[in-house]
Amino acid sequence: MTMLTFTSFFLTPAKVNLGLKIVRRRADGYHDLYTVMEPVSLVDTLYCEFRPAPKDSFSVQCPQLMTLDSDNNLVTKAARLMAGVARKYGREKVGCWNFFLDKRIPSGAGLGGGSSNAAGVIKLLDKFYKLNLNAAEMVEAATAIGADVPFFLNPELSLVEGIGDRINPLGVSRARYYLFIKPPFAIDTPWAYASLKATAEERPSDYDLEQFKTASTVDSYALENDFENSVMDRYPLLRDIKRGLMDSAGVLGALMSGSGSVVYAIYPDLESAAQGEIAARRQFEGGGCLFYLARNLNTFC
Repeated sequence: MTMLTFTSFFLTPAKVNLGLKIVRRRADGYHDLYTVMEPVSLVDTLYCEFRPAPKDSFSVQCPQLMTLDSDNNLVTKAARLMAGVARKYGREKVGCWNFFLDKRIPSGAGLGGGSSNAAGVIKLLDKFYKLNLNAAEMVEAATAIGADVPFFLNPELSLVEGIGDRINPLGVSRARYYLFIKPPFAIDTPWAYASLKATAEERPSDYDLEQFKTASTVDSYALENDFENSVMDRYPLLRDIKRGLMDSAGVLGALMSGSGSVVYAIYPDLESAAQGEIAARRQFEGGGCLFYLARNLNTFC
């Protein structure tokens, strides 16, 4: 029986780092992290099509990234990996996978857009090939693609440790409204890690996790990011953006997300966030910055 063409689409959310510490540099060159991640309502849409063919092929198109390398990106890497797993278990369906990415999460911003896309592909192909991988197997597949990918398999407010493979959900969170400011440049992640000069000795990694939970009544957040000093020294505009956000009315905290380049502010309600955006646009819009409003998500299916 000839298989018919399969089509689907799904949304993949961005994440924000509510604090990020580098615990140590591992012998394998990776870094152990200690970070709180939270999904937000800024999302990409990924459309996909599978057609039976004599051999496997994988491609992706994105109108917002016309120079996207179809052979060397997280979407096609994830699809190839899952097709390989299917082949291993005798579940392979040979054919062409074509993806179309409508990208709203800015690239090179520290918001995990590519990792979220990859996790969505892993989950889709697990169902398509009827692999029924267990949680540990899914995390193993995701970790092989990238450090942030496991979080997006089931994105919710979580403490993330190790190389992103140890995820501990923190429960339902307080409502948070975010203003993201993306400067007119991206940050090279390998450079950002190299700039830390992290040692192999383990550093303390305690952090106030209770402040992010639903029962918290804090008036402001204590936020930390080990990347900020070196990245902001090289890109002083980011420090100016953070200072401007910290001066806005109603702000509960501001930080750079991940290794940058997005800097965000947190507000208790949408009105305050919208007023913060108006003020930030007056100050930074002429410099080529982009602005996004979003709120946190307790779960994302």
